[in-house]
Amino acid sequence: MAKTWVDAGDTVGKIASNLIPNYHPELATARMNYVFVDKASKKGGRPILGRAKKVSGFLEWVIESDFLIEIALDEWNTMSEHQRVALVDHMLEYCTGVEDEKNAAMKWTTREPDVQEFSTILDRYGAWNTTLAGFVSVAKRVQLDDEPEETESEEEILNDSETE
Repeated sequence: MAKTWVDAGDTVGKIASNLIPNYHPELATARMNYVFVDKASKKGGRPILGRAKKVSGFLEWVIESDFLIEIALDEWNTMSEHQRVALVDHMLEYCTGVEDEKNAAMKWTTREPDVQEFSTILDRYGAWNTTLAGFVSVAKRVQLDDEPEETESEEEILNDSETE
């Protein structure tokens, strides 16, 4: 069955617009486009919750965007507000830009997450490299509950993101 996409600017875009000034200021001038895809794709049997893509060439001209963030609507509909904000923030982390020293224009690009590791390797060898050690250090400070207590800034993001 063919996938269908719908605009997600009113929901995902609103959350993103509250996250960008606080956590992603380099994206302040980026042209962002947000869409829902009706059903999550799967990779290794697990759903892909979202994708962030740098838009270029003809497509950049047609949709007038630097980045396209696609969120799986079927997964989104099962998430709490806390999880939705975390997912949008996660997708924004893929997007970045650096200012070109010659003409001051932003050069947009995507990046990969800090860590990619199997839990079995972590269990067997521990934090065996510096990148993983840094990640484990942060993970030790995070609560293991389903939803950590909301911070003041997160409460503001959630309140600002609610659609009427």
